[in-house]
Amino acid sequence: MRLNELERFDTVTIQCHDNPDPDALASAFGLYRYFTQKDREVRIIYSGPYQIRKSNLILMISELKIPVSYYPADAGRINGLLLTVDCQYGQGNVTKLEADEYAVIDHHNGTSALPLNEIRPELGGCSTLIWKMLSEEGYDVLSDRPLCTALYYGLMTDTGSFSEISHPLDRDMRDTLICNESQIRLFTNSNISLEEMRITGEALAGYTCISSYNCGILEADNCDPNILGIISDMALQVAEFSIVVAFGHVSGGYKLSVRSCIREVMADEFVQALTEGVGSGGGHSFKAGGFISEDRLQEVCSDTPIRDYLDRAIRGYFESFSIIHASEYSPDMKLFQRYKKNPLPLGYIDPASFLDKNTRIKVRTLEGDTDLVVDGSFYLMVGILGEVYPIAAAKFDKSYRKTDERFEGEYSYVPRIYTEPDNTAHDLTDRIRSCIPTGTSYILAAELDRKVKVFTKWYEEKYMKGQKGDFIACREDDVHDFYVIRRDIFFKTYSPA
Repeated sequence: MRLNELERFDTVTIQCHDNPDPDALASAFGLYRYFTQKDREVRIIYSGPYQIRKSNLILMISELKIPVSYYPADAGRINGLLLTVDCQYGQGNVTKLEADEYAVIDHHNGTSALPLNEIRPELGGCSTLIWKMLSEEGYDVLSDRPLCTALYYGLMTDTGSFSEISHPLDRDMRDTLICNESQIRLFTNSNISLEEMRITGEALAGYTCISSYNCGILEADNCDPNILGIISDMALQVAEFSIVVAFGHVSGGYKLSVRSCIREVMADEFVQALTEGVGSGGGHSFKAGGFISEDRLQEVCSDTPIRDYLDRAIRGYFESFSIIHASEYSPDMKLFQRYKKNPLPLGYIDPASFLDKNTRIKVRTLEGDTDLVVDGSFYLMVGILGEVYPIAAAKFDKSYRKTDERFEGEYSYVPRIYTEPDNTAHDLTDRIRSCIPTGTSYILAAELDRKVKVFTKWYEEKYMKGQKGDFIACREDDVHDFYVIRRDIFFKTYSPA
C-alpha cells in the first residue's frame, strides 16, 4: 500500500496503540504532516485505560508540538478513515474503535485482513516504514526538522539505542535524518521519573528466576506500561537471563513485556503462549508485549496469583515442545514409515531465472520463513496447497521433468518471496510452472506426538513449527534433510509405500 492510496479520504484519524511509545507517536506525526500537506482533515488519537504520563513522552509531545489527544473508548464512532499505526486494528494492544473505513501501517508480526495495509515486520521501527512511505511520495522529510527528530528518536527507542538494528532501511534512515541533537539528549535523559526509578529498582531487586530455562520474572508496581519495557530491557542484560517476563497490574488485568535473546524462543510466539485463553499478545522475535485479562484469568485459574500463573505457563511452554537441529538429528528410524509421493503435478520456481545471483531472499511459507541466497543451486517447490520449500537443483533434476504450463494450486496462502535490501515482495503465482515426477520418490516420515521446533539444514537461525499430529519427514536419500509437513498437506501429497 502507498500513502497516495489514502488520499481519497477527506477525513483521516490516526490511532496509536494504547500507551503509545515514541515510535508510535513519531510514526503518527509523520502521517499527520503528510495528510496536512494534502489539505485533509486529520488528527492523532490514542485510547486505552491510561493517558500519557511518562516524562520523556510528555517532553517529546511538547517540544515537537505533536497534536495528539486522548480518545475515550466510549467517545463514539469515527467518521472517515481510521488509520492504526505501529499496531494492527483488532489486536490486543489497541482499543477497537468503530469507523467508516480502516487501514493499517505497522512493523510488528501479523497479518491484517484489511485490504488497506502495509506491514513490514523486518523493520526495527515503524518510524522507518513511515520515512520510507513519505519518501516514496516525494515528501521532503529532511526539511521538516521536528519530524526528523521524532522519527530518529522513535527508531532509537524501539531498537535499544540502535543496538538491535539489522535492516538496511533502518540504518539508511538513521544516517540520513538531520535531527535536533539537543532535543534527543533531553528526551533520552528524561526517560523515567524518580518514582519510576524506584519502581524499576524494586522490580529488578524482586526478581525470580526459573533457572532451568534462564527465564527471569519481574513484577512492577502500578506504573506507565512503557516502564515495563525498560525493566525487561535492563533485566535481559543479566548474564543468567536469556528470557525475561516483566509484568504489572493495569486496569482490567496485567500488562506483560517479554524479551528473548535466543533463537530457540521467539518473543512473539512466547507471549502468545503465555496469554492463550486469558488475553492476547504479539510483537517481534526478540521483543513482544501482551495483556492478561483479570476476569479471564479468574475463569481459567480461580484464585491463582498472577506470578504463580506465569511460572506455570512458562514451564508448560518449555515442556510442550522439542527442539530439532536437522543437521545433527539422529532419530530412531524404526519409528519412521516409508511414504511415496502421490503422482500429482507440482509447482516449481527457479529464483535464478528472474533474480540476480547472490540476492538474499526470504521465502514465506505456511510453516514459517526461510532465508536463502540465490546461487542457482536450488529450486523452490510449490505444493498443492501453496506450501513452498527449497529443493537442491540436483535432487530436482533427478526427480522431476519441467513443463511450461502454469501450475494451478489450491492456494490457502499465495506464495511470495521478499528480496533484500529493499524487501520487495514478489507474488510468485504467475512464475510457478508445473513439473511432473519422473519416477516414484519416497520420504521417511513420523507423526509428531508433541510440538517441535525444527531448525532445517537450509536455515539454522529460525525454526519451523510443527504441531502434534503434523509429520516430521526427510527424503529417503538424505536422512539429514528434516522438515515439517502439515497434517492436511501430508495426506494430500503422500501415501504409504
